[in-house]
Amino acid sequence: MDSRQYDISPPQPPDPAKHQEIINDILKISLEPYQLKDQLEHILDYIISLNEFAFGRQAAIFLVDRKAERLVLTAARGFSQEQELICRTVRFGLCHCGQTARNNAMGFFATPPPLQTSGGDGRPSGNHYCIPIIRDGDTSGLMVIYVNPHHAQSPSTKQLLESIANILATVIENQRMDQQLINLVNDLRISIINLREEKKFSESIIQGLNQGLLVTDLSGNIIKSNAVAQSILNPFSASLEGRPLPEILGSEAAKDLLDSRKSLVSKTENEITIITPAGEQKIIRFSTVPREDAKGKRVGFIISFSDISELKYVRREMEKMNRLSTVAEIASAVAHEVRNPLAGIKIMAQSIEENAEGNEERLECSRRIIRQVDRLNELLTEFFSYARPVIPNKRPTSLADILSETVPLINNKLMKRRITLTQVLARDLPDIIVDPNQLQQVFLNLILNAIDAIKEEGRIEIAGRTVQKNRIPSYRKLHPGLQADCRYVIVTFTDNGAGMPGEILDKVFEPFFTTKNTGTGLGLSIVYRTLKENDAIITVDSIEGKMTTFTMFFQAVE
Repeated sequence: MDSRQYDISPPQPPDPAKHQEIINDILKISLEPYQLKDQLEHILDYIISLNEFAFGRQAAIFLVDRKAERLVLTAARGFSQEQELICRTVRFGLCHCGQTARNNAMGFFATPPPLQTSGGDGRPSGNHYCIPIIRDGDTSGLMVIYVNPHHAQSPSTKQLLESIANILATVIENQRMDQQLINLVNDLRISIINLREEKKFSESIIQGLNQGLLVTDLSGNIIKSNAVAQSILNPFSASLEGRPLPEILGSEAAKDLLDSRKSLVSKTENEITIITPAGEQKIIRFSTVPREDAKGKRVGFIISFSDISELKYVRREMEKMNRLSTVAEIASAVAHEVRNPLAGIKIMAQSIEENAEGNEERLECSRRIIRQVDRLNELLTEFFSYARPVIPNKRPTSLADILSETVPLINNKLMKRRITLTQVLARDLPDIIVDPNQLQQVFLNLILNAIDAIKEEGRIEIAGRTVQKNRIPSYRKLHPGLQADCRYVIVTFTDNGAGMPGEILDKVFEPFFTTKNTGTGLGLSIVYRTLKENDAIITVDSIEGKMTTFTMFFQAVE
């Protein structure tokens, strides 16, 4: 702290003009940009420099600690270290200062303070003023001014000291308010930092969720969304914030998503099916809860959801495989148990046939038995093909070569039914990794099915092309069994036959399911299982009365 040097003039009788000048000087000091302690010390330096009042070289200012009912020494001049330690805190009612603070009235004391002892070693002399610093009737501090022995008390001096105390009250109050403002600003800054950190923390949690999250208002306008939600709803809209949910998903789907009562009543997640603009089907599992403000008023909804289309597909495939496996085991056991008695029946029928010469009726009966046994053996062969598929000998195979081997086998049938078969194969089609013999049987079965669906006068189209790797993610949404790191060839068999309704479409690959009057219902089941064994995928789409398409994905040679 810089020490101030004030002009010390010889003692002169005080006058009102001089008092006003003193007040003005102290006001100037009070306006200087110093901390409270420094300002108070500057004012004390100025006061004790006023020789015309015979003020001593000791002075102090205390501030009131209202809670502890004590005075706290804040600024001092001319006090020894021991005196500052003694006067560091003074309880109300103790010593001259404590009595003045309690009485709230200026006092002049001609005796040394009880807490101090007089002497010539620099301790304050006995004569001193104790002036309370009062603001709005409340004591905020106390000023102590020691005077020389020849000091003469006067009403004007007391009035001056009271005026100085009033200025000090304003200085203390302003500093207190400035400190409160600083504390308020600091608290506000800390609150803002905490809010930012809390927002960032909440944001990181929201973005880290493995489920989509939407925050909407009561009208369904999207206020906030996380990355997963944006990914799931990207086929509908590239941006979500500020968009109405009904505008993105349609009114019916939005109505379901915004109905929090369903989640509250069922206590479980709900499911809806939505169709993207590209025709892709998405199965969404979701739960919705009301969003409330600090007053408990409902202001919107929080929707958590996930795309379970792939999960549903995997579950369906697992259930299908479990059913197929169970049926396969039963079929294998039945075929094994039946085949042995059939062999005995055929041998006996052949023996009867050999001994039935001249007896046409017996001869015809034995031949009928043999034909039926042969038919049952063919049926059992299908059972075994389904129940115990041959381990495929997979190797790079040309799709064109397989078709060139297969199509001639059914050309006559195609011509008789007046059915046109066309092949549309892309150039530079890579080889596929399959068992060529098994694939030939699969293709033959699919063509025969198409012929049965058309009956007469129609067309069958077989198409093949390469699926680029960058297109695999979009295909995986409809065919989750595809591997992202593999190259595929897609093959389609399309006919313009009778088509199939939806309830039949879901069962076409199940064993023993058929809509024909003849047959075992194992044909497409064998196709499905054979392709599975060859790491291929088959799906079917159909429009009743118009067309059916079987789509297959084969792993291609890299």
